[in-house]
Amino acid sequence: MSSVACSPDGRKIISGSEDRTVRIWDGETGTATSQPLVGHTRSVSSVAYSPYGRYIISGSEDETIQIWDAETGAAVGEPLDGHNRSVCSVAYSPDGHYITSGSEDGTIRVWNSFPHVSTQYSSSRNPVHAGLCARPDPDGWVRDSNNGLLYWVPPDCRAGLHSSALLTIPLTSRFRSVSLDFEDAAFGPSWTQIFNSTSL
Repeated sequence: MSSVACSPDGRKIISGSEDRTVRIWDGETGTATSQPLVGHTRSVSSVAYSPYGRYIISGSEDETIQIWDAETGAAVGEPLDGHNRSVCSVAYSPDGHYITSGSEDGTIRVWNSFPHVSTQYSSSRNPVHAGLCARPDPDGWVRDSNNGLLYWVPPDCRAGLHSSALLTIPLTSRFRSVSLDFEDAAFGPSWTQIFNSTSL
């Protein structure tokens, strides 16, 4: 084995190996919990879990980074390809939106993992909440289908609305990186009354 990492809850351990696979182990019993994750063409040199344990990333001597679904073991999307020598280190940002990689080519790269992370929301999002995912108008307000006000987006953050389910504030913003998940949001014509009653 060339790399190991623990899941955020401490229940699983992942390992990357010279046999070109990633394996998931039960942290208590030490037994493999699934078949090896196969996809790299050379030795796996680094592995890491996403902050909430939903995804695994692996860096390899084949110069790529692969994202895996931690539950199913399936590869998520195409490998991240950009280094021209072995990827020797990978990590997730604390919010899970970015992947960083270090390579023997002497570079560190930052990758946007958001397209992969956002897929978990698209399948579970209730269609009735679609209005929450609209882009803000010129004044910064996001409105429902009846032109009612839903929420206001600060000017610094409007360019960061690049997902149907999440608002991400660019790292260049003075607010740094923040995301809003609207799964449990209260909305409708009396949203101000809902807000006032929950804030008491």
